[in-house]
Amino acid sequence: MFKRNSRRHIVVSGPKNLHKIHSATKSGIKKTFLNYGHDCTLEGISDDYDIEYAPGDSLLARFRRWLVRMRVVSETSKLYTHHLRSFGAISAERRRQLKFYPYAIHPFSLGRIVWAGIMMVVILYQFVITSFLYILFDFRDPNFSFDPILNIFRLFFDSFLILNVLMNFFTGFYDEPMQKVMLDFPSIFKHYLRTNLIPDVLSSFPTYVDIFYKMNTKQMAIILWITIFRFLLIRTFTAYSKILANYFQINHFNYMTAMVIVYTILFWHVMCCVIEFIRSNIVYYNRFEAFYDTSETGYHLNDVAWIKYINSLHHKSLLLYNSGYGKTIPKTELEIILIYFVWYGSSLFCIYILAMIMEINTGKTSSALKYDAMERQLKEYMRHKQLPTQMRARILTYYEFKFQKKYFRENEILSTISEQLRQEMNMHACKKLVENVTFFRNLPLNLLVRIISCLKIEVFLVNDVIIRANTPGVSMYFISTGTVAIYTKSGKEVCHLEDGAHFGEIALLIKNTFRIASVVAVEVSEIYRLDQKDFVKAINPYPDLLANIQHIAEERMEVTSMLDEYNKREITSQRRDIL
Repeated sequence: MFKRNSRRHIVVSGPKNLHKIHSATKSGIKKTFLNYGHDCTLEGISDDYDIEYAPGDSLLARFRRWLVRMRVVSETSKLYTHHLRSFGAISAERRRQLKFYPYAIHPFSLGRIVWAGIMMVVILYQFVITSFLYILFDFRDPNFSFDPILNIFRLFFDSFLILNVLMNFFTGFYDEPMQKVMLDFPSIFKHYLRTNLIPDVLSSFPTYVDIFYKMNTKQMAIILWITIFRFLLIRTFTAYSKILANYFQINHFNYMTAMVIVYTILFWHVMCCVIEFIRSNIVYYNRFEAFYDTSETGYHLNDVAWIKYINSLHHKSLLLYNSGYGKTIPKTELEIILIYFVWYGSSLFCIYILAMIMEINTGKTSSALKYDAMERQLKEYMRHKQLPTQMRARILTYYEFKFQKKYFRENEILSTISEQLRQEMNMHACKKLVENVTFFRNLPLNLLVRIISCLKIEVFLVNDVIIRANTPGVSMYFISTGTVAIYTKSGKEVCHLEDGAHFGEIALLIKNTFRIASVVAVEVSEIYRLDQKDFVKAINPYPDLLANIQHIAEERMEVTSMLDEYNKREITSQRRDIL
């Protein structure tokens, strides 16, 4: 009956294997299903990929398993990705990675999330402290040096920038056209080279060489200009912020609002520090001995430097607001050019921030904002109807799975396109279903098109009953994404079916028949339903295929009946033992 493959959790394949149901040991996968909300009683299933890759109980083995868990795809990725929407798909992706790309880092792994959080802290430090150093940087002074404690921070945080480049060489990426995560190193290198390799290398160039040996004025000037490349990290900061926003499911409105605030603060801070440095050290040279303490170890920051920083924010903000020259009138042509650049740059930035604010407020061009508006309406409707908390959570889960946080009106879209385009869209939407479901393989194209056009998509939440035993059956079901549990009439959980599986085909072949098993959703599942009347019209011209399906249905009826009978006998035996 049920054969074991990489996309199913099956415990039986015939009568002789009935004992396996009770002899197998429990595995950690049950905890996963319990987290989804399904209390799994099925035994004999296993997805302990990390134990298979790093067996043993030693400290080194446990550390290796931790590394595996950190770099393979995380279970939470099903909440914020489009192509990994079920536990079965995630399990298959893990095994593909460990089999073919064991040393790659999955872009939807927990390790990638942790690294994104670390790098956001590092980049914020680089923007804030590197800019502040321009207030202190007097590279023309041959005795200039930073405080030893500050040098330790520079060395520590700058090292993360080099590690970030190395990490990206091992981290895969999601190829949108192919709808697949690429984990092979040649593809990763080519993609990284086309995107962020050059900015990352420039921004990670070590600028702490002055810590290890004395540098002259010219060398310090070179270090200064190299430090400017640190601001290219804004691209990396934006990319990592989106990763964390997706992981923590921060809605579009809150994310955009936070980005506006962060970008505005960083822009004002960086520009004020850079302008202060250029006007005091480049345009015309002034020494600010009053802001430094001289000692044997060089110049050290004291409280007066903070006063200088605050004054810089005040006077340079006049430049950024295009409302004046600051504290002093420009004295050279170079300074006048600098001021013009600052005026135009700050104007463009203000326009950019204003555009972001308009997008947040209107949401006319953002499907994510429209989804947020729809979600707010839904919450208000549920509050008005005084629905219980658990039901509200289930409804919100349904909407989130259905729309993936992007609002669209499917009926209006389909009504505006031709029949040919609509048919092509349906075929493409069901592409993975056709690839995964053995029922659809080797079917004539005309029949496949007719069957797919009859499919009706349904979304089932955790513990939703899809079909119930001893009830009339009129439909067959195909699992696009998700996991379902099969129960006998007596209530015994016997197996799980995942992406690509199908069930309920007996109802298509035998009229007025009753279901021999119950099917319950283990996780949020997207399932296609094929009604009996539509199936009969489509398959009548293909008697061979009909005979094949009848054979599968007979096998399932036989084995399910045997399992149910076996379970009843065991329960009776246990009761006798108790008595």
